This record gives sequence, C-alpha cells and structure tokens, in this order.
Amino acid sequence: MLDIEFYDDSWDSNYYFACIEKYYIFAADRNSQSPKWEFIDPRGIRWDAVHQRIYRNGRADKISKAELPANFPPPPDSIPPEAINLPPLPKEAQLLSETYPAVTKYLGTLENKSVEIYVVLIEDLYESELGDGKFHYLDRIFMDQAPAEEYCTKSQTDTDAYHLRKCRVKLDGEVILCQLSKQPFDHLSGWEVLKLMNDKLN
Repeated sequence: MLDIEFYDDSWDSNYYFACIEKYYIFAADRNSQSPKWEFIDPRGIRWDAVHQRIYRNGRADKISKAELPANFPPPPDSIPPEAINLPPLPKEAQLLSETYPAVTKYLGTLENKSVEIYVVLIEDLYESELGDGKFHYLDRIFMDQAPAEEYCTKSQTDTDAYHLRKCRVKLDGEVILCQLSKQPFDHLSGWEVLKLMNDKLN
C-alpha cells in the first residue's frame, strides 16, 4: 500500500498538497474556481521548495484526507504514468559568446580558451532553519581561489553562510560553456555566472 499524506499550506501559499511516498507531490489551489490536482515535476525548483517546506522545515500542516476542502476533486491515490515517465527537460538556451564580450575576449587570450573560476553562494541561515528552506544563491565570482576562500571566511555571520564552488568556463566556437560544480540546494544558472564574470572583466 502506498504511503499518502496530505498537507495544508493554504495559510501561506494557498495550496494543499498530496504526497505519495514523500516524493510524488501534487498541488491544488484553494482559490481556484475549478481546483484540480497538479503534479509537481521533481526535477524542478518548485518541487525542491515545496518538499523542503513540508519535510525539512515543517511549514505546512499535516491533515487528514477528510480535512481537504469539500470542493476539491478526489486526491490521487496512485502514481500516474506521467510521474514515472517524465518528459525530457527543455534544453537550456545556449550561452552565446556575443552576449558576453568581455568574457569572450578574455578566454580568447588563454591556452585552450578555458579557465576555472570560483563562485560564491550565499545562504540565509534563518530561512534554512526557520523559514521556507535551504537555498544557496549566487553572490559573486572570483578569478582566483585564495581571495574567494578569504571572502567566504571573513563574510560568515550569524545570519549568512557562504559556499564556494568551482566553475569551468570555456569558449567553444560561438558559445560559452559554463560547467558548474553544483551541489544540493544550489540555485544558480550559467548565464548568471557569466553576467557577473563579464561585469568583473569590463
């Protein structure tokens, strides 16, 4: 028998959630005129945020099936095929070299047209412990490791933590490859990194 749980998060997000095996999450909006249960793709940022609200930070209230709003359709009681056979994720847009002229010029001067940079992420410790969840967002980039490590150490406070990641940036024809060493809870994209790098090199 499947483990199915129900959560009321309507006090904050207007949503109720049905969770199967603590992984397959479905959401229904209480403010919708025709509410329905929508599957949340577990590969996306929204799934991470909702899963943390429920199972990491306990922000949603656990309820029984009988406590769901009366106008809701019956909640899912099995794992639907679309939740198992997920469609391919859309391809990320290529990072065109012409969009980042300073980065392109700099890479063109390097052997193999490639460099390793250092990306600093910031974490709001209050949100991690008592808020919506643990999230690491882009703060700044460094071209060298030593100043990046020094910045992380000196910037730590009771409310903010800093995390260091390596990133390989390479010019490949008309595009720039941005190979991030992402870890759980990291939320950043290649274009964000390249924008900061481009600004730094200007």
